[in-house]
Amino acid sequence: MQDIVKLELREPVRVDPDRLVELCVSMGETRAEAMITTAMEELARGMVEIEDAYSAQNMDMLTSRGDILVKTARHIGMTTFARVADDVVSCARLREGIPLAATLNRLRRIADRSLSAVWDMQNLPG
Repeated sequence: MQDIVKLELREPVRVDPDRLVELCVSMGETRAEAMITTAMEELARGMVEIEDAYSAQNMDMLTSRGDILVKTARHIGMTTFARVADDVVSCARLREGIPLAATLNRLRRIADRSLSAVWDMQNLPG
């Protein structure tokens, strides 16, 4: 009998710390933190909306919400999240079911880790 190996799908996420610093410099630390927190809340809500659109097989809504995720993630330096969300949008536009399902699963993993990474960076002293 062969052993069953469970693959752990874990890829590094990239958050652009320079973008976070740029926001703090241009807006002031307090305003930047508030904006980043709001953006992270929007990303979390957007993920729920994308899940709902996927469940309903509403590709127009999925692409619309996905485009907003991409812009929001880029704005706060969540480069991996933005790239994978863009991949989801591309699959939805092409109506490619299996690639869409796989890419959406990848986005779920990346979203959790990216949001945690930005949250951790915000809580660093200094």
